[in-house]
Amino acid sequence: MKLKVNIKDVSACEKMLTIDVPSEVVTEEFSSFYDSVAKRARIPGFRPGHAPQHVVKIHFKEEAKQEVLKHLLSRTFYEAVKQESLPVIGSPRIDNVEFDETRLTFKALVEMRPKIKLDKYIGLNVKREPLVINDSEISQTLKRLQESQAKFESAQNPEAKLGDYLICNYVLNVDGKEIEKKDNEWFEIREKDYLEGFSKQLIGAKVGETREVNVMFPKEYAQKDFAGKSAKFVLTVREMKEKKLPALDDELAKSLGDYATFDELKKAILGDVENHKKQDLETKLEKALLDELIKKSKFEIPAGMVERRLDALVEEGIQSLQYQGLKKEDAEKERVQFKKNLASEAERQVRISFLLDEIASREKIQATEEELNAKYQTISERVRRSVPEVKAYYEQEETRKESLMIQIINEKVIQLIKDKAVIQEAKA
Repeated sequence: MKLKVNIKDVSACEKMLTIDVPSEVVTEEFSSFYDSVAKRARIPGFRPGHAPQHVVKIHFKEEAKQEVLKHLLSRTFYEAVKQESLPVIGSPRIDNVEFDETRLTFKALVEMRPKIKLDKYIGLNVKREPLVINDSEISQTLKRLQESQAKFESAQNPEAKLGDYLICNYVLNVDGKEIEKKDNEWFEIREKDYLEGFSKQLIGAKVGETREVNVMFPKEYAQKDFAGKSAKFVLTVREMKEKKLPALDDELAKSLGDYATFDELKKAILGDVENHKKQDLETKLEKALLDELIKKSKFEIPAGMVERRLDALVEEGIQSLQYQGLKKEDAEKERVQFKKNLASEAERQVRISFLLDEIASREKIQATEEELNAKYQTISERVRRSVPEVKAYYEQEETRKESLMIQIINEKVIQLIKDKAVIQEAKA
């Protein structure tokens, strides 16, 4: 089948195809549909599968138009792309469809794989930051572990002071309206509060006492309905607690795991901090290499791909806010700001994806079955599912497996760039 295809450049990465499908192809498709339907059609006055085609047409005319059009659009678009040898990426945007039982003409806006000019990817020059571990980082980790083993005992002092914890029932009013009511909530009396002045108004409180605490929500408060507004907490103190921290000694070490001494615990913490720092430094190094790669290249990218990547990043941001406890409607209010903040990152990610694919093609880098199985094993350990379960999940849909293969290829390309780079070790 020879299609009539007119190609018009829209931009460097977009083309408009006007596709004319021969009338015999359209009529043949309708005929094939009616023959298929006739075999299973139940039409009054005829035995199942024995109604003549002209009768079948009367009963299935609308269904035929829908199914034939859907099938022909898909089939002829991909045949046109193949016929014209077009490096199309993604799905087309179909428009201006003219269709009846004898003809089909339509337009398809397509995104094209850009022609990439890449001057250099071997021997890129970057600096690796030094590995530096401060004593304060070890101390902070020990402090967190100490805090995790803290015990809360009834306070001996009759009046609340800094560092105490109050267990209260409270009612929150904003603009004179009751917004929230909770029982047995814990409040730490701090030197500094997120809601400025909150703790100071509780100093001196006694068990059984009811106090009004007046505060102002910050202008940047996540719930926009409360931002910049005054609020009143009416709290009734039920209990008063003080925190008792365990000593930083061998007993604490034993309570935290398989450590015989406090020194063993400190050594383990040092090892963990060192590993995390090394991973962070490698991530920064890879980012620097990819940024350098972008500088060494020149090409235009499809605007549609950038827009789709931006939409995905925005959705991830909104979902992250919801995971942190923000209501869906409040998270949605951040959509415009997310879109503004993430626009450059979306473009960067699309550029990198094209560059890594280009290098993989030049270097003939592929993902092997062994590497895919190794990736299944890694994912299995991370999500705590069996390897067969992980494998079944990715092989259930071809796009999932294909995405994982691309991830493996990209990792191999980045490793190649890193291995061939000129890395200067910065001094501490």
